[in-house]
Amino acid sequence: MPAVQTPHWSVDGLMVELVHHPVNDHLFFRRFRDERLSREQLRRWFRQYHYFCKQFVKSLEGLLCAMPIDELEVRVELVKTLYSELGAGSIERAHVRQLERFGEALGVLPSDLSATEPAPEVAAYLRLLDGLFTGSDYQAALGAELAVETTAASEFRYFYPGLKRYPEFTAQDLAFFKLHVTEEQNHSDWLLSAVRKTATTPEAVARVAAGARSTVEAWDEFWNGVYREVFGEPCPA
Repeated sequence: MPAVQTPHWSVDGLMVELVHHPVNDHLFFRRFRDERLSREQLRRWFRQYHYFCKQFVKSLEGLLCAMPIDELEVRVELVKTLYSELGAGSIERAHVRQLERFGEALGVLPSDLSATEPAPEVAAYLRLLDGLFTGSDYQAALGAELAVETTAASEFRYFYPGLKRYPEFTAQDLAFFKLHVTEEQNHSDWLLSAVRKTATTPEAVARVAAGARSTVEAWDEFWNGVYREVFGEPCPA
């Protein structure tokens, strides 16, 4: 499915482009949903995915700190996402804790997680986000975060039904994935609201779009890397 090209001055057009980007239907997602992976393959996927999720929240804190003080409405929208990621004030409901409970069911030990070496594409994606989130162009940073939250919504439509096919996992084990089927849409809506509040000129929308596009391309490479780690071969074009 080819990416949809839209006018750079249109926030709505950018959203269409992000929603229709091929990464939303990545081959890794389809194989994850449709095939029965070995326990070792699931562990390889989980360790890379957990590494990203844990580091991402810290990067998101950096974006909030870098946001100009006068962008109050934008900062409020970012706080909503960060508060959600951190469990709305409950440590046990923090998303990374929920994900780690699935890891326990999968047999991944805390020592395994602490020893995880990210795939090159995973590390590159996090470096890109860190650079954008803490750089001087906060509108490009908002575009990057908009791309993160918009495209993240798609993966759970594959992960959750895929994991439900394994009888050894309980509903409680899969709570993280079930939650994110709907939660990521909330995050996307909040970020879209933030973008609309600050990207009020064609030049600003162009900067938002530049951040979004570089991020979504790196996200595609992220999953190419995970595909190789899990299946032991390059992801077909």
